[in-house]
Parts: sequence; C-alpha cells; structure tokens
Amino acid sequence: MSLSTQVKASVDEAQSHLREALAFAARSEHPIVINTLSDLIAKLDSLEAMEKVMQKFNPQNQNNELLEW
Repeated sequence: MSLSTQVKASVDEAQSHLREALAFAARSEHPIVINTLSDLIAKLDSLEAMEKVMQKFNPQNQNNELLEW
C-alpha cells in the first residue's frame, strides 16, 4: 500500500517547513534543536524511501520489478 496523494503532499509540506526551520535554527538555536529538526527531516526522507521499497515488494506487483533494483 502506498501513501495517498494527500499524505504525500502533507509530508512534503512538513519537510519543507522543517528545512526552513533548520536553516533558521542553525544560526541561533541550541544544538539539540538542530539535531532534533535534522532527525525529523531524516525520518520523513526514510518514509518516502520505504514507500518505494514496499511498492517493490507489493504482492499485487505482477511484473518483475523486484529484479530490476
């Protein structure tokens, strides 16, 4: 099951806002704030990557995409 269009758009928007917050935080915030924002961005990136992986393992996928990694 892949992410719905609405969820994917919301995740992309959240990533954009977090990247903007990270840019501002890098100038004046405590390192723990920068680290936390970076972790959140990385987790959202991995969510998108895992979605692509899960699509490869989808049992409804009838062609041999799994072999084309």
